[in-house]
Amino acid sequence: MAQNEAQNGQLPLLFYGNSYHHPDIYQSMGFLAPDPIIALEHGDERIIVASPLEKGRAEKGSRATAVRDLMEFGYRELSQQGLDMDRINAAVIQRFLAELKVTRVNVPRWLPVGLADEMRALGLDLVVAGDLTARRRRKRPDEIANIEKAQRATEEAWSLGVAAIRRADVAQDGTLVLDGETFTAERLRWIVERALFERDCMTPDRTITAPGTQAADPHEIGHGPLRAGEPIVMDIYPQHSSRYWADMTRTVSKGEPPDAIQRMYEVVLRAQDEAIAMVRPGITGKEIHERVEDIIYAAGYDTLRPGHRHRPDDPVIRGFFHGTGHGVGLEIHELPSVSRGKWGMVPLEPGDVVTIEPGVYDPDIGGVRLEDMLVVTEHGARDLTNAPRELVV
Repeated sequence: MAQNEAQNGQLPLLFYGNSYHHPDIYQSMGFLAPDPIIALEHGDERIIVASPLEKGRAEKGSRATAVRDLMEFGYRELSQQGLDMDRINAAVIQRFLAELKVTRVNVPRWLPVGLADEMRALGLDLVVAGDLTARRRRKRPDEIANIEKAQRATEEAWSLGVAAIRRADVAQDGTLVLDGETFTAERLRWIVERALFERDCMTPDRTITAPGTQAADPHEIGHGPLRAGEPIVMDIYPQHSSRYWADMTRTVSKGEPPDAIQRMYEVVLRAQDEAIAMVRPGITGKEIHERVEDIIYAAGYDTLRPGHRHRPDDPVIRGFFHGTGHGVGLEIHELPSVSRGKWGMVPLEPGDVVTIEPGVYDPDIGGVRLEDMLVVTEHGARDLTNAPRELVV
């Protein structure tokens, strides 16, 4: 391999795409581009090749060490030849790399196939890089600050939703009434999502406001009237304008819920407390997850671990049947994992941001879930979540 192609024993890493939809590009370059850009990591250099529309912004606001113009590499002339976009972009990339005397590069596995074929036809050697999401695990201080901005907005929106539940009246049949109208899961979601929008956040995957037995399905977003004495799972996970996400879940009830729900809440709360206390460098997500399973199973609820069914003949899935947590950053679900999967076996390290979200579910009565988000520090962890955990509101 030529010396100028590899620095520190690593091939240059080439990206092509827009950084709104490809967090690997944004994390590397710190630049939001709605149109595709060429981005190259080459040793200590980070180079962006962008259109004249984006070049000025990239020079002012990116992490790139150099910004080049597409037109320098014949983009306009190639376009005038009537070539398709893959051939045009491949030619521009080849000319750009030739200037650096590079013919062999790492590329992400999501590089478009058509573009890859054209690049290879021009003599470029493409090597599919390993799992690039692992590079995003250790968050920089600015990334943690952006996650906290999203989390503060989440908590403020949640508190407005809870305030609406508190001030709602209770009709004779137990239905909640807000400002003279039936208070529904849809309206609660609107209150939360409007508050998030006002705080510079988006909710592309919709907020969960699942009441009653709907709360037994972890991904049910919720619909219909809210009622007193029923659990309402509020799972709020917005994306801030910085592109970073937050994730928080609280379960609340207008007035005292049934004893079965209160017991589920106490178990989930205890499991979450113990799991949070375990988060530190060197521990694996699998260890934390299995401790949560132990607590929940010992309390009389099922888990997915073999042998953790109290009634093996029961065809209904009940208890705790998802992972304990996941990484959060430029994607709502990223590495590492707090579960038994592959990435749950990798020790946590400083800079990881993970959720701890145990839950217990029963389709006959509803569900309970609590979720905090933590950043792993050098000697332990810091909980990024400030919202109180209170069942009865």
